[in-house]
Amino acid sequence: MRVAIGGTFQIIHDGHKRLIDRAFEAGDHILIGLTSDEFARSIRKYDVKKYEIRKMNLENYISRFKKSYEIRKIEDHYGPTVEEDFDLIVVSHETKQYAYEINNIRISRKKKPLKIINIGRVLAEDFIPITSTRIINGLIDEKGKRMKNIRIGVGTGNDLKLKAVKDVFSRYFNNFEIIKKEVELEIRQPLNLEDGIKCSYKRARESLDDNDYGIGIEATLIYSETIKKYFDVHVVTLMDSLKNVNYSISRGFLYPDSFMREFREEIGPDFDRYYGTDKIGKDKGAVGFLTDNRITRYDLIKESLEMTLLQKISPYYYL
Repeated sequence: MRVAIGGTFQIIHDGHKRLIDRAFEAGDHILIGLTSDEFARSIRKYDVKKYEIRKMNLENYISRFKKSYEIRKIEDHYGPTVEEDFDLIVVSHETKQYAYEINNIRISRKKKPLKIINIGRVLAEDFIPITSTRIINGLIDEKGKRMKNIRIGVGTGNDLKLKAVKDVFSRYFNNFEIIKKEVELEIRQPLNLEDGIKCSYKRARESLDDNDYGIGIEATLIYSETIKKYFDVHVVTLMDSLKNVNYSISRGFLYPDSFMREFREEIGPDFDRYYGTDKIGKDKGAVGFLTDNRITRYDLIKESLEMTLLQKISPYYYL
């Protein structure tokens, strides 16, 4: 079976190793398309090693396999795969789109499409995919070991949200720092899920900056036309430094009809006014007040945060 893979292979990191290993596992003859210096410089932001050096590093790693292979210089994302006979192509999450494009071209030329094996992405210990750029920038090593503290931007000044972020991330990481950032929103109180996601996303995007993660947490009302009532949920957006984005929402609870008839603009201030509480949104929250603290706002924020972070851990989100 003839198998094709391709890449720049600036640094033979664990992500590259999984790609190469899978190709040699699947095939009898492996074609490795290695980007030319000119093409590599056009698609990479870092200084690319010369072709001959990258080729030598590839050969050093491939020497462990006892199968036939060829390394060929390529000047685009397709190489010889649109014309020559191959059975299979192995790709990563980053390059899978080119495999689909290759097959579309092959089909247009009356050629059999290639079977595609997608290895996804190999995650570093910070749950962000291993890339050459991150290694060059000194954030991780070739195996994905973290070399610097993880920086987590949070788009809020609310201490309750910041505590939830600290508590959730401390379950998975030892060395991290939280950078809070106030974010101005055009919508004071989201009244539907779409607005809640937009507000949460803006908080995450603006708090990302040069951090590893940006987090947005937004309390949102969702109205049910069927029962004519409002649910309250917390929407979380988690954006990493590669601009991968994950979302989650917490359990919802219903507001009493009597309160909603008095609702005007924003849950927190209106709740304080109606029930005589003081800055309820910075404490146990409306859900804590209504459930006698059996479930608090902190609980809802924490569960939605963890559900979002758990998506990062799963490699299936990168297939």
